Amino acid sequence: MSAPPVDRLGRPLRNLRLSVTDRCNLRCSYCMPEEEYVWLPREDILTFEEAVYLVDVFADLGVDKVRLTGGEPLLRHGLEHLVAQIAANSRLRDLAMTTNGILLAERAAALRTAGLHRVTVSLDTLRPERFRALTRRDALARTSSALAQSRTPPPVAAPRN
Repeated sequence: MSAPPVDRLGRPLRNLRLSVTDRCNLRCSYCMPEEEYVWLPREDILTFEEAVYLVDVFADLGVDKVRLTGGEPLLRHGLEHLVAQIAANSRLRDLAMTTNGILLAERAAALRTAGLHRVTVSLDTLRPERFRALTRRDALARTSSALAQSRTPPPVAAPRN
């Protein structure tokens, strides 16, 4: 592994943000237009193989933290498989994801099992009426439910002999 690239101030660049989709299930007024938005054709989205290859190239350059983003990464079909492939890279110290949390309750356990270390939930407000106004969707309860479920600590694995 070579020394990581540096920014203009000489700081090492060790973090990679990898967008896995342009799709989103919200229409936040500050980043997404109404329904007429034209999505990228599926063939223009990185395949899992391409994403894993890019992570490997950046790991060769000294990157040791990867954050999966989007759009909304939980909309990417088979995301757990991509997480497992990226997590298999022994040079990575951290594998995280940023999500709006709407689909998190259904996928959190599988993502943890696949090797995801951390999740950041991007949430602008806890006030339902403001959430609806900002996102043009009524989905705060689903995000809140996922956050409440995450307060339960994961089961402790039995030590291996």
